Amino acid sequence: MSTAAINPKGPRVYAPGNTPSAWAGTYLTSTVGQKILVGLTGILLVGFLVFHMIGNLKVLPGFEEPSEKAKAHAAERAVEKWKSEPELQQRYRVMDDYKSAFVAERARAFEAQEHLNAYAAFLKHNLGALIWIARGGLLLLFVTHLVVAIRLRLKAGEARPVGYVTQRTAQASVAAKTMLWTGVVILLFTVFHLAHYTAGWIKPAQTPNGPVHYLDLKDPDGRHDAYSMVIAGFTTPWVSVLYIVTQAILLVHLSHGIQSSLQTLGLVGKRFTPAAKLLGWGIASTIFFGNLVIVMSVWLGWAKPVL
Repeated sequence: MSTAAINPKGPRVYAPGNTPSAWAGTYLTSTVGQKILVGLTGILLVGFLVFHMIGNLKVLPGFEEPSEKAKAHAAERAVEKWKSEPELQQRYRVMDDYKSAFVAERARAFEAQEHLNAYAAFLKHNLGALIWIARGGLLLLFVTHLVVAIRLRLKAGEARPVGYVTQRTAQASVAAKTMLWTGVVILLFTVFHLAHYTAGWIKPAQTPNGPVHYLDLKDPDGRHDAYSMVIAGFTTPWVSVLYIVTQAILLVHLSHGIQSSLQTLGLVGKRFTPAAKLLGWGIASTIFFGNLVIVMSVWLGWAKPVL
């Protein structure tokens, strides 16, 4: 005999059109539901941006003593360069002199190459199907965030097809007024970023052996050389300028978007609005300067080539 409790009223009976799925559909098509959806997807996308930035910062050379493996790879590369470049042979009559100088200068670059390439290999190979699930989820978040945000803007326009005689937007910041347009710019840049680094369609890497497609770059361990790909990408001036300008636009977008998402999700009230603004600017600025350092490290020679 079963001892499970039995609801004396019997199983719940939903009225026609009042099922959980119907309620969810109604809620997500309402203005409030869509604003919450935009806020939630926005916060998740910010989390990805922080994670992505931290991973890419591995391109920077560390301050610790390079490993013996990094020194060995640097020494191997030094021998190759000395044997293939007559001007180096004239400058350094003894190969070991050039090798010592090269290792002293570039060993940290080979250490950074090891860190970034190991990280990239882990994401690409060790995660298996999880990486594709994550990519699919990220794409869904991005599309949902943008499409719903556009629908909200269009809905707001339909609610008042005739504009105000006097625009009372003194309290609205430039970031708040331009959220949709900065979002569109970020979308276009994302397409370019995928074409640039994921597909390698923009420009091949220049190596001592001639142009090489980004995806064909290999490190001494036979892995995809993500480090050299980043270095090659940011040695093209117009590409670097495009990245910096877009990061500035992303800074503007996030500075308002993070605060707005926190308020929409009910995580902060009116009393904590100044703190939410400060948090939004803090996270947005961290992402901006973190990505800026990556570009500038290539420009200023902090992140040195290993090819």
